[in-house]
Amino acid sequence: MKSIFDKINIESIQFEAGINEVHVTCKISQGIQTFQSELVINFTDLNLLIGRIQQLNSEMDLMGEFEKIDMGEGPDYYYLKGESAGIADLWIDGLEFSNELRQIRA
Repeated sequence: MKSIFDKINIESIQFEAGINEVHVTCKISQGIQTFQSELVINFTDLNLLIGRIQQLNSEMDLMGEFEKIDMGEGPDYYYLKGESAGIADLWIDGLEFSNELRQIRA
């Protein structure tokens, strides 16, 4: 599936265990415009995104950067902040997701 943007810059990734939705807060570059957005993707597309980031920086272990937040008796919540993971300045292009994206523009 063709991407809906030219380049993406990841600010954060968050998901709850057991839910097949991943929320990606990001900056999107499309033509001459850059804007804040939130994408809702699935785990297949999260793996594509992580794989693409690791292609750009093979020394990075992005999966080890996710912070596990204990939600008490509920399912665990996982959070990755782009800045602390070292990807805040990384613009990713040529990314094609396997499924249709839901985009929430700020």
